[in-house]
Amino acid sequence: MDGVFKPNARLDSTEAILGLPGLDNLAAGPGALYCSSVDTVFRIDPKAGRAEPVRTFGGAVTMIAASPAGRLAVGVEGIGVELLDQSEWRRFDLPADCASCVTAGLFRGEDELCLAIGSRVHAASDWKRDLMSRGSTGAVILCRLSIGACEIVREGLAFPYGLAVMADGALAVSESWRHRVLSLPARAGSAEEVRIGDLPAYPARLSPASDGGFWLALFAPRRQLTEFVLVEDDYRREMMATIPPQAWIGPDFADGDEEQPLQAGSVRQMGIMKPWAPSRSYGLVARLDRDMQPVASFHSRADGRRHGIASIVEFEGHLYAASRGSGTLLRIGDPT
Repeated sequence: MDGVFKPNARLDSTEAILGLPGLDNLAAGPGALYCSSVDTVFRIDPKAGRAEPVRTFGGAVTMIAASPAGRLAVGVEGIGVELLDQSEWRRFDLPADCASCVTAGLFRGEDELCLAIGSRVHAASDWKRDLMSRGSTGAVILCRLSIGACEIVREGLAFPYGLAVMADGALAVSESWRHRVLSLPARAGSAEEVRIGDLPAYPARLSPASDGGFWLALFAPRRQLTEFVLVEDDYRREMMATIPPQAWIGPDFADGDEEQPLQAGSVRQMGIMKPWAPSRSYGLVARLDRDMQPVASFHSRADGRRHGIASIVEFEGHLYAASRGSGTLLRIGDPT
């Protein structure tokens, strides 16, 4: 990594607000900050460093989105979307092949909910198999909540993982397996555009920044060994058929324990994790300008602990990041 992505250790020096195993998606509503952890949605009190459970669901929570008026949408693996209107929960039915891998949500007003569907074949928890299968069955769908209708806006995506609205109304989509951010046209006749390509890591969720730009979480680094395996079809097929996913060569939200395979000897040297080692997990946040161009970055390098940044959001003048790898909510003090 170089230029704007030149490594630093700024994520490792940030303040840890609280710890929750499996901390994943963050969402900021009117006066409320929410997060997901495994099968539960929590409301966070960042000043006190506490998280109070809002509801536990019947499956893993894969997405949270909050509307301007305080509506809450929650993606649940195998179920679809649950909506909180005032104090009542109700289920919003999705097409069957979209119900198990809702990776991101974005309200446009109170009635339109855009959803990123990472895969229409694999569940969210089986994301490694989607990557190693070179999956491109992801989609963006637009749901009209008042009438219960869904419309596919774009399909054929390689694991869409984040959504944001740009100043011209175009919908920005982070496409993880293709390491890029696209903008989908806001009106007929406009062209789809790659806003950022060849990112050094796998992009996850997007969120707006107060200066008119955006924040992009990137959950794991690209590296030569993974890129090589992705073009070796026979090897990948045998690996997926004979080895448990946690031991596959490929990216992850956190490095494993001491029994993790050495993966060509690149992870540790002389028994010590070097900061420049091509590890399979990493911590990375990018600050983007209004045109989605990167202007700054925050890192937790190979020897750091704040890996697997899955979500980032501004709330009441502070910037919060969810490190899924360490299960830690971070408050970035100086995000400039």
